[in-house]
Amino acid sequence: MKVLWAVLVVTLLAGCQAEVEEVARPTPEPELRQATQPWEQALGRFWDYLRWVQTLSNKMQEELLSAQVSQELSMLMEETMREVKAYKEELEAQLGPMTQETHTRLSKELQAAQARLESDMQDVHTRLTQYRNEMRLQAEAFQARLKGWFEPLVQDMQRQWAGLVEKVQSALGPSPTALPVENH
Repeated sequence: MKVLWAVLVVTLLAGCQAEVEEVARPTPEPELRQATQPWEQALGRFWDYLRWVQTLSNKMQEELLSAQVSQELSMLMEETMREVKAYKEELEAQLGPMTQETHTRLSKELQAAQARLESDMQDVHTRLTQYRNEMRLQAEAFQARLKGWFEPLVQDMQRQWAGLVEKVQSALGPSPTALPVENH
């Protein structure tokens, strides 16, 4: 547990010194916006990072849930079915002089192939929908796990820091105004 705290403290201290490249992130909470202590700033950056991860997760969910993939698959299915029908009509036109028996047999085979193709494409559509739902559930689970793991750590750290600040303030005593320091 001490190692985990040490890693967390080192990470926070490193975050205080990091040059952060601003990416479209939401504004920090009001109480953290005016933070003057380095640990408060690091905590604010940490919360900003968690919000940024949440935003990325939400964007990924939106992309997975978009209807574009389903529309493209439906268009592909329709286009393929049109091509099969056109091929069937072309064959029927070429087979006009052939006997009725051959024509009927070929027509049945083409209908069976068309039905198999439609069934296979519908199966692909169903599997894609299942995969998209599984990805959404995994993204939500990851988001919840990340949030559940970090929130208690941050709350515990806030309680400990508040306790330390109180101890330091009580050890220093009340000082409503700062005393000027003389340099000799």
